[in-house]
Amino acid sequence: MNALRALIAAIGRMCLSVIFILSGVSKFLNWHEMEQTVTTTMNNLNILIQGNEVMYQMITAALPWSRELLGLAMTFEIVGGLLIFLGIRARLGAFLLILFLIPTTFLFHHYWLLEGSDRELQMTMFLKNLSIFGGLFIVLALGTGGNKGKSCAKLPSK
Repeated sequence: MNALRALIAAIGRMCLSVIFILSGVSKFLNWHEMEQTVTTTMNNLNILIQGNEVMYQMITAALPWSRELLGLAMTFEIVGGLLIFLGIRARLGAFLLILFLIPTTFLFHHYWLLEGSDRELQMTMFLKNLSIFGGLFIVLALGTGGNKGKSCAKLPSK
């Protein structure tokens, strides 16, 4: 049973992490387009949040750093994704991906500021990220999901 549990955990980690690995590699291969997308998204968000001075100042302060933030995001996605995929320091990988997802989710999927079909699409994307957060928090809590040493909390049995 332990071998089956370890196999299922490995498949789950692979499924959870592949989206980040592919996304990070895509950012690297399409650097200039991604840099422009980040800048445009930050500028558009600033327009949408007029009146919220704190958020406006935060985004305005981050805008000159968009290139560095993109590099950091790409690194967190690839490294975090690979750590989880390979089951090596999976908790660290989950932590990196959580750090990546927090600003990314609010920057790109701010459905509460939109209307119509854009709102519906971005709400779905926001909820998708929320589900991924759940998977990452499970990896953060349990590690690789195997029963080796202290890498996993004891799972309840029925």
